[in-house]
Amino acid sequence: MSWDLENDNVKTEFTKFPAGVSRIRIVDEEPHMRWTHWMNNIRHSVNCPGKGCPICEIRKFQKANKEDYTYPMSKRFSIQVLNRETKKLEVCEQGVTFFQDLKDVKNDIEKAGHSLLDVDIKVRRRGLTKDDTTYRLDPDEVYELTPDEIELISDKLDLNQYFKPHTPEQITRVLNGEDWKDVMYEKKDEDIEIS
Repeated sequence: MSWDLENDNVKTEFTKFPAGVSRIRIVDEEPHMRWTHWMNNIRHSVNCPGKGCPICEIRKFQKANKEDYTYPMSKRFSIQVLNRETKKLEVCEQGVTFFQDLKDVKNDIEKAGHSLLDVDIKVRRRGLTKDDTTYRLDPDEVYELTPDEIELISDKLDLNQYFKPHTPEQITRVLNGEDWKDVMYEKKDEDIEIS
């Protein structure tokens, strides 16, 4: 994050691959992995804290009783990229198959004497829905980042902090019907009354 403390309109951009070819440059050393639970009733996912997670406890109970899961669980991977199409620093969040393909491309690039930071990746998307979408990843051009691009990636996020797990207490409060915003968004200093 930058030191621009007055700008609270900064929105994290997530990569959206349209059908066809997009080009990205990976700017992180490695992906960030986390487990999430989708809460369909409120249209949000929570980052699983692991031990003590109330949703994991619900899932264990449902499994023991041979019931369908109320809250799906998925493994999510994220990495920051320069999106050549949007010309923005973005978070690319995808599933394991995409990142296995990316790892294969990384290994090929390293065999050629380069790193992911040296080479654009060509991402070809086929399909438009979650059920028919496939991706093909290939190395593209090798060239150095421009000074403007280097400055842009100096504002990379700490993905460990950005995607930090929600606490069991937060998840329980949301499960009990409290509003997502009231539970998940921390109050800013100016919201606190000082008497």
